Amino acid sequence: MRVAGQNPPRIASAVALGAALLVLCLSTAAWADKKDKNAQPQAVATEVDITKLVWPPPPDVTRIRYVTTVNGEDSLNPKPKTKKSSWLDKMAGVSLPSDSSKPRTRGPYGVAGDSKGHIYVADVTTAAVFDFDLEQKKVSLIGAQRLQVPSGVAIDDADRIFVVDSQQGIVFVFRTDGTVEGTFGGGKFVRPIGVAIDNENRFAYVVDGRGDRVAVFDADSYRFLRYLGKPKTVDVLEPGVFDRPTNVAVDSEGNVYVTDTFNARVQVFNADGEFLRMWGKPGTVAGCFMRPKGIAIDRDDHVYVVDAEFNNVQVFDTEGHSLMFFGDRGNNPGTFTLASGIGIDAQDRIIVTEQWTGRVQIFRYINDKEAKPEYEKAAAEEKRIQEERLAREKAADDSAARK
Repeated sequence: MRVAGQNPPRIASAVALGAALLVLCLSTAAWADKKDKNAQPQAVATEVDITKLVWPPPPDVTRIRYVTTVNGEDSLNPKPKTKKSSWLDKMAGVSLPSDSSKPRTRGPYGVAGDSKGHIYVADVTTAAVFDFDLEQKKVSLIGAQRLQVPSGVAIDDADRIFVVDSQQGIVFVFRTDGTVEGTFGGGKFVRPIGVAIDNENRFAYVVDGRGDRVAVFDADSYRFLRYLGKPKTVDVLEPGVFDRPTNVAVDSEGNVYVTDTFNARVQVFNADGEFLRMWGKPGTVAGCFMRPKGIAIDRDDHVYVVDAEFNNVQVFDTEGHSLMFFGDRGNNPGTFTLASGIGIDAQDRIIVTEQWTGRVQIFRYINDKEAKPEYEKAAAEEKRIQEERLAREKAADDSAARK
């Protein structure tokens, strides 16, 4: 997420990034696609060489790489393509084997990963949380008999699974075996949606989308502590005022980032609930939003915001400076249709959910430590090219002086 040749590798200053990264962000087509949002997505996506799906594009150093797409156990165990039924087979009543009975994600929203590499996806349509074990290539359901409209999901450092049920207005806490450890939040929400855990300070943050605020609980005792923010009473976008917030994330310093969806911005608070800053406004250029929803933060404190209107993911530093984006509207790998949720796990996997198609796309974040050698290599190459250019210019000047 930094142009080649810049040093150090950490993304800390928008000035240091310069105009080169903004070129990545100012693609008009990526921001202002005017297609009918109600149009059904195409049934067949074009063939894409997924090995070339990287961001930013070459020659810049790769920071995000596409990995795979999942939606159920069949997607983890793809079978060889079989011959399609002919019209004669259909007339004769012949049908090909189908595994359609296996559960697959149909309305995925919240997503998170645990310490063992499992990915958990809250599916509002299936009314359960999908547990994807990519290593064993297995999928199981959690909470199928208890949940009604699971939306947000978060994992703490003990691998407890916090699931917000928007319909029941409570938060379930599941163990990895699917048993319920506890519930909390009853009576504190109007319509809860997103959730995040601050493992250091032991806070559980739950976004109340209809209540226009964020409820804070003790992550261990489940005791209610306080609210962050307040509902909008007049058409003035004051700091700390929310209009249909949806999701929340916590950085390494314990600061809290909330997508203020209808206000088209991100608001930031410290662990004590004090307002720090905000960024974003309605618009179709880099750093602006139309419908910000999912939010996540990687190990290097870059902030990722999913925009369901743009169908992309924008990346910022913690001060709100725009760094890059990836994605666009579409059905191919690396594109989205109604992108909604996002999570980043300990393996640096970026997981993005799409409610329209039911897909869960997985990307890999190349962290600062991993990217450092590539930046050093690019800097050395840039230095070599510059030295050769200066040597040629000097030789030309010396030649001219001798004439």
